[in-house]
Amino acid sequence: MSNIIQTDLSSLAQSDFVLVLGEPLFLNKALQEALAKCEGYIAYMNPMDYKSDAIKFSQYSKYEVGSEEGICALLLEFFAQGCSFEVQAFIDDLDVGYLSAESSVGEEEFEQMQTAYNQASTPTLVVSTDLFGHSKAQNIMKLLNALNQYSQFAVTVLGATPSLIETINESDETLEEVEELDSFNGVAIYANTYSSKEYLVGGSSFARIAKVNDNDQVSIVFGSSKIQKKFKLDTNLQGMVALCNDAGVNELDYRYKQVKIEKVDA
Repeated sequence: MSNIIQTDLSSLAQSDFVLVLGEPLFLNKALQEALAKCEGYIAYMNPMDYKSDAIKFSQYSKYEVGSEEGICALLLEFFAQGCSFEVQAFIDDLDVGYLSAESSVGEEEFEQMQTAYNQASTPTLVVSTDLFGHSKAQNIMKLLNALNQYSQFAVTVLGATPSLIETINESDETLEEVEELDSFNGVAIYANTYSSKEYLVGGSSFARIAKVNDNDQVSIVFGSSKIQKKFKLDTNLQGMVALCNDAGVNELDYRYKQVKIEKVDA
């Protein structure tokens, strides 16, 4: 079933199954408020988790930074039906075990979502434009268009321009094989405009691996670039990704960036 791809959150209140993929939920107040009105099952997939009673979801799945193409392929595996020959051939050739292992989302997690999805009448898939900065953005668009065509999902792309929606809709079905997924070892940052510009904000795991303490002055190093911030510990933030709001990173195509953290001598 092909739906018109939406760009706003007005339909979530009527949805009885919502799958959120992309932008961290804890940073998007509008999305939090829309989901608070939803009485159905909410599955949330993101590399970052944030402990907060104010954030509503039924199931959280943490995937590895860089594995979004694999995640979208797995969504097609578990949710698509009645596909064209080309799309079904792509699904049949997927190495589900490899994609599940490399993305760190178990098959049983998708099966749990699938059970709730099968009981729903108005499922919605919410993705953010974060996905389209990925190096495999074109294939991700094709995968999302196939999901829109061959699943019951109504697809919402947050913050999408009309031209982006048109590009997704016009994506053909020549899906590319998902090869080796990107891997991010060590620590990474998430470039955003929500967090404080003064601080690099990270959780306890990030601080331990980066060997920094609360209020340390640090340099964020990637490629030939170096940015200085004060590190702010937020124990509610889980994982190896810290929040960075800076002009030097906000122009990056892909919002996640593997970095090296160096303490600045006092």
